[in-house]
Amino acid sequence: MKSFDKKIKKEFKLLWEMSSEIHLPEPPNTDDAWMEMEQLIEQNEVKTKLSPARFYPKRKFSPQPRFAYVIAAVLMFTLLGQPAYLWLTTESFITDRGEQISFNLPDDSKIRLNAESELTFRSSFNEKSRLVTLSGEAYFDVQSGSHPFIIQHEDVSIRVVGTQFNVRTIENEIEVAVNEGIVLVSNDQTNDNPVHITKGQFISFSKKESPGTPEAIGHDQYPGWIYNKFIFNQENLSVVCKEIERKFDVDIELESDGLETITVTGVIDAKDLSRVLHTLSSLTNRSYKFDNKRYTFY
Repeated sequence: MKSFDKKIKKEFKLLWEMSSEIHLPEPPNTDDAWMEMEQLIEQNEVKTKLSPARFYPKRKFSPQPRFAYVIAAVLMFTLLGQPAYLWLTTESFITDRGEQISFNLPDDSKIRLNAESELTFRSSFNEKSRLVTLSGEAYFDVQSGSHPFIIQHEDVSIRVVGTQFNVRTIENEIEVAVNEGIVLVSNDQTNDNPVHITKGQFISFSKKESPGTPEAIGHDQYPGWIYNKFIFNQENLSVVCKEIERKFDVDIELESDGLETITVTGVIDAKDLSRVLHTLSSLTNRSYKFDNKRYTFY
């Protein structure tokens, strides 16, 4: 399906570029044009019904586009307008549950995209700006450039020049952790001054709150997911289970509401699902079972 979408997008982009090179007279009134088209269709249908069957010699194909096709293309892009333009000029990387990918941006900045995440940027990236939008979680190794590198998530902006850091946007929470360099974080909803985050610091806040004060990361392998680890510090069991679901593309259920508030602290090796569940069972002193394609803690 993804390859099919890319093929369709490529063909639409080619059509867009071709249509921009065609010089046409002023377009006719769309209502009149549509009425004439309907009349032509009706006339052709009548001719088809009344004319006897005939054999026609083969005609040579003309590469010149027919006027009706060009008009149809122009009308289509006129109606679609800005959404079509954005679709054709935007690049996207998307991951599902249980999937992680790595790729380079046009400025050679390296990106690692975690599960259930999406990163988009314009095709003109690095020409006049370096702006990306993120939903989910990604680790950035940003190269220095002539334009600031900006990550946008709704009203929150993260601005850097050249650095290594992690951005996490899950539900209503945002977390930024810096391993190298300096990052500026601002929230348009609060209109506060940008908060500076330096090497070895992180900040966590709600989308409706100001970023607050940075804190020390406290672990040399952070964020854990790029090292194939889970790092939890007083996290509720319900949150921990969601992280495991994202990583391994499984479903986990808590048998009672009381289990949700059990807190988990520790580092768990995330290479193997069975080992993760066994460790979690030991940390929470709770058992689990597998039934109907679902893991249940009880």
